[in-house]
Amino acid sequence: LRAIKSVLVVAGSLKRGDTQRAEDQVLMRALRDFNIPKIVTDDMPVFMGLIRDLFPALDVPRKRDMDFEKHVRQSILNLKLQAEDNFVLKVVQLEELLAVRHSVFVIGNAGTGKSQVLRALQRTYQNTKRRPVWADLNPKAVTNDELFGIINSATREWKDGLFSSIMRDLANISHSGPKWMVLDGDIDPMWIESLNTVMDDNKVLTLASNERIPLNPSMRLLFEISHLRTATPATVSRAGNPLKQLTGSTQCTHYQTLPKIFQKTHEKIDTNNTFAGACDQY
Repeated sequence: LRAIKSVLVVAGSLKRGDTQRAEDQVLMRALRDFNIPKIVTDDMPVFMGLIRDLFPALDVPRKRDMDFEKHVRQSILNLKLQAEDNFVLKVVQLEELLAVRHSVFVIGNAGTGKSQVLRALQRTYQNTKRRPVWADLNPKAVTNDELFGIINSATREWKDGLFSSIMRDLANISHSGPKWMVLDGDIDPMWIESLNTVMDDNKVLTLASNERIPLNPSMRLLFEISHLRTATPATVSRAGNPLKQLTGSTQCTHYQTLPKIFQKTHEKIDTNNTFAGACDQY
């Protein structure tokens, strides 16, 4: 039901932006563009085959905001990174998911660019004067009580937790700029279950002290993780999840971009053939 609702929200936004387009084209675009970010590469032919079966006579191009993509490319260059088309696409897809979901999983192995996607989107917000706020923590580095707070059994005093303190501070910020809480660490049922009411439509964190901290419309919850093996289906359904993974021939961490980066500081050395040959060989 959550996935259906999200697709309808996307379809409604597309329809309002292009009132002359037929509804079947709008629905096809919404189903395709919303789900592609969370489909792994090996499953993409199966998914696109299903789309073609449902809409056999349609081939609607993806809706693109060229001005926003221009800002994204400039932000990536500001971070001293390479503005590859696939990297730009992941940043745009993350922005599109954050527009319809208040909690998002960014999934991928170490070194595949998860943090850089977040940094690129945040820099884009900064360049467009949207005043972003970012707070991150590793939930696996602390206990559950240190994360969400605890009542001292002897004195009955409340000791605030890291996550509850961060969420309260972000909720008290008055401006409407994007506010992110980034949980950088693999999911553990011990703490993720405490966020169920935050991730679902209630959008409220209820503490042991009976305090209720709301997730404001400008606040987003992001999980930077490597897998979903320990997450329950109920947890996965509560969030959108763009996959930022490198598979197949791209396991060498986009070796095509490494010579470009290296030559910025070593202009007299021709590294293109050396890097490409080493990656193909090893």
